[in-house]
Amino acid sequence: MTFNTEIIIFDTSEASRENPESQVVTNALKPTLLAEGANTPAYYGLQIENPSTGYIIIHWDSHEIHQAFGNHPSFPAIHEAFKPSLGCNRATYDVEFSAPTVAALEKPVTEIPVSSLKAPENRDAVVDILTKISEASENILVFGQTRQDENKYIVIGGWPTVEVHWETAAKPEFAAALTKLYSLVNKEHLYHTGLSRYWP
Repeated sequence: MTFNTEIIIFDTSEASRENPESQVVTNALKPTLLAEGANTPAYYGLQIENPSTGYIIIHWDSHEIHQAFGNHPSFPAIHEAFKPSLGCNRATYDVEFSAPTVAALEKPVTEIPVSSLKAPENRDAVVDILTKISEASENILVFGQTRQDENKYIVIGGWPTVEVHWETAAKPEFAAALTKLYSLVNKEHLYHTGLSRYWP
């Protein structure tokens, strides 16, 4: 089954950095996962490089069901309860990934790059490069186009450590592909997190 994956990248508050499980799980994930079409588990974590950024990942049965949740009468109360976890900024993306994300999300370290096409005509070349990298990784790295912006792509990759990610990226067989990729896209976000699972 192909899910619509919601990815929230947000500025963390001091409260959510001190107690992410209480702030994020209690205020955001627990009531959200009770909604129709929300799938378990959900994932949450702080950025490794800078814990002032946090991540939430939720799988929905479809994009339409996720949208319907945003229009549900209960949504304003859930959004209000989530505010203590938030800093000033938040970005939400809906993505249908090239393969299931669970293998990447279950690794000790997850990279979450966000990139945008430098030009729309680069799309076919970018998708071809990402497809080959994903296949070479045996879908430990998956990618997808965001519904919010057809020129924006998100990758989710799973690694044992941050160091192994960078060591792998430096290998000739990957370095050449990444150099070509980054000539075609603008890198907007390339950081790592250690995600925790949440089951209601």
